[in-house]
Amino acid sequence: MNYMIYVVDVETTGLDDHLNDVIELSLHRLSDDVQKTWCIKPFNPANIDPESLRINGHKLDDILHKTFEGRERYLDPNKVMVEIENWTMEDGVPTTQRILAGQNVGFDVGFLEQHWLKGQTRDSFPFNVRRQLDTMQIEFFLDLCKGQMSEGYSLNNLTKKYGLKNEKAHTAAADVKVTKEVLIKQIEFFQSKLKENA
Repeated sequence: MNYMIYVVDVETTGLDDHLNDVIELSLHRLSDDVQKTWCIKPFNPANIDPESLRINGHKLDDILHKTFEGRERYLDPNKVMVEIENWTMEDGVPTTQRILAGQNVGFDVGFLEQHWLKGQTRDSFPFNVRRQLDTMQIEFFLDLCKGQMSEGYSLNNLTKKYGLKNEKAHTAAADVKVTKEVLIKQIEFFQSKLKENA
């Protein structure tokens, strides 16, 4: 079975996927090395946590469409869902074969599922949520097998471990790019071990 892997990252208006919303979403399709990023107007603008905006750098006036730049940049959430669904269909595989990968990917998947629920289009959600790849858990498993634990498994720690750079941490586009690079390093490690034992 031919699976399609999409590396994902979201920036949000808070930490509760029921209360808060996605305001930036980036996806990188490994099969053709194409990455797309969307900034999204929230469904529930009253539930924006200022601390989350301080971390991810999004500006409240832009998100609320009080500025020209904000009106141009932050798109209607329902239109973004249609764009994503159309783009993913280009891969030619059914939803069950689209796998989401990411750093602490359960957080991102939870917000994505809620995004489609809030838009009342749950049936058209284009990813398989039962199969996920988490770079943080993969790295923890590798260390467990080696009998050694790292100090931490944050994206920043994994970026340093693999000699990578993330110039714009806490932006979905940059975090997806570096997470993809971490995942490829992890896959290459497993592939090398399989070749050694072949």
